[in-house]
Amino acid sequence: MTKRSVLFSCLLLVVFSSLASAYDPSEFLFLDKIEIGMTGIGRTIVAGDIIEEFTVDILGVIDQAGTLSDFIVVQVSGEVIGRTGGIAQGMSGSPVYVDGKLIGALSRAANWSKAITPIGLVTPIEPMLDVLDNARAGTIAAEPLPDAVLADVGFVQMTNRPHDDLVAAMPNVMFSYPVSTPLITTGLSGRSLDILMSGLSSRELSAKLVTDVLDVGIQPEIRGLASLGLTLLPFAGSGTGAAADPSTLVAGGSVGVALATGDMSIGSLGTITYRDGDTLIGYGHSFIANGSSQFPLASVSIIDTMKSFEASFKLGTLGDSLGTILEDRTAAIGGRLGPVADLIDLSLGVRDADRNLDDNYSIGLVDEPQLIPELLLSMGFQAIDTTLDRLGQGTVEVTYQILGDNMPFPLERKDVFFSSTDVAVYAPWQLASIVAFLQYNSFEDPKITRIAASMQITEEIKGIQIGSLILDRPFYAPGDTINYQVALQTFQGDGRIERGSLQIPRDLLSDIVVVRAYGGPRYLEDGEPAPEFEGLGDLIEAVEKIPSYDMLTVELFAIDLYSVDPNALFGVAEETFEFPGYVIYDERQITVPLLLDSNSAASSEAGGSDNGPGW
Repeated sequence: MTKRSVLFSCLLLVVFSSLASAYDPSEFLFLDKIEIGMTGIGRTIVAGDIIEEFTVDILGVIDQAGTLSDFIVVQVSGEVIGRTGGIAQGMSGSPVYVDGKLIGALSRAANWSKAITPIGLVTPIEPMLDVLDNARAGTIAAEPLPDAVLADVGFVQMTNRPHDDLVAAMPNVMFSYPVSTPLITTGLSGRSLDILMSGLSSRELSAKLVTDVLDVGIQPEIRGLASLGLTLLPFAGSGTGAAADPSTLVAGGSVGVALATGDMSIGSLGTITYRDGDTLIGYGHSFIANGSSQFPLASVSIIDTMKSFEASFKLGTLGDSLGTILEDRTAAIGGRLGPVADLIDLSLGVRDADRNLDDNYSIGLVDEPQLIPELLLSMGFQAIDTTLDRLGQGTVEVTYQILGDNMPFPLERKDVFFSSTDVAVYAPWQLASIVAFLQYNSFEDPKITRIAASMQITEEIKGIQIGSLILDRPFYAPGDTINYQVALQTFQGDGRIERGSLQIPRDLLSDIVVVRAYGGPRYLEDGEPAPEFEGLGDLIEAVEKIPSYDMLTVELFAIDLYSVDPNALFGVAEETFEFPGYVIYDERQITVPLLLDSNSAASSEAGGSDNGPGW
């Protein structure tokens, strides 16, 4: 049994055992008991991992269709709120109590011209208990008291804080926005953080990715984690992180969701709303709305809460993982202390060949396909930028290795890229695309366990340009041999000539033939069907066999006479040349007639030279 199988069995045991542990309904005040004018307290950590209280006054209830969009409107106040400058990022999940009974979790802030801010919205406890998997159908009321409903108040949910002028212009509308669970990072800086949150556009690429040329499968767009509603703290906290002490994980305390650990770490922080034995819920809203999840549940240490005009935020550090977040739903995240979700072992090695400097980075990544591309891309950039300590041109030789429990054999591939502006781009992007290609394959989950990339970089542009392509004759017939020569020019260096020959099949039916010289992979021609695979092993072999950029290919194409596209080509024969460590770039192509009457071709040969012009 594999390590992952053992974990899965443990997690099943965890879930079933939590179902057997029902909560005590007397601990809660449900939505049908909420009245305007009630007062209570909220609990959260502001600084130093000490849980403090703030005052809560209930203004009413927002009642919308269903139960997941119902909220209790509260006004928060007190010395704690004064110190934090309002409702701060990281306070989401803060439990709110009335008469000592839990009513839900502070989850959103709101602006309403009819009430003095700060205004907050509380996610009722009912849907949060559903996330805890202990709720019993029909035992929890989800209908508010009619007198508590703010019936004449419009309600608009926004992604960001509304402008004051908009709030003032619409006095009968309450504008809410999430009290976000900000991301904390260590080991990432500068443009790596920008890439993590905003992604990169494929328009920034000039090289072909190996997975693109296969023209199969799903390639998720790298849009950045901000597209999932996540925000990034303006700066990261420093320190050793929270100690692995499960006793600190109590209502009002802090909890984290880890996405990456090790030399570079990424995670979010929020507040625990309720704990029942080894099971807990928090945040009061989703993290990335992932549903059933496998995120490490991490301890958190809060350094302080920083005031900000836009939105105050908690500054903290992630500590050790103490369990697994199993549910990521609209109303809350839910997790269990104990077994920790397996992480993918990521190894990034960077060698600066010019300075004879080597750096290695060891990171654990959460196995979540929709997050992996952003994580790999941003961390790849960070590893290269940190080691080189510069931006700009260069050539990178990279070796990839990917292993998985369900992969019949490791995927291994070598490639080389150069850039005149940014040498860091291609190797991480290629790695992210290959991993995404594997994780979104149509056969089975590869259950990736290890990803390794070893990159050697020099500032020198090691490129070879294809200058010209010359054929020995102006036309051919089926069965003829095409003799060619390719003129190559090393970047700011010497030129050279490569010669070879391609055999035209005797039974080829085509009006023309095309000879093309190119470097690296190529896209499928219009006359070529997408490759068919029978399993994950076929996909892995296909990725490994795609030509790398240090390979020159001279290929013979013919017209597909059976295609509705009159220009549809398909490959017939090819010859390859390797130039280790150099990128072959540009391409040249010649189209010549194919005479089906071999006698006509032979008579034409009699009047010309077999060697071609200048040969």
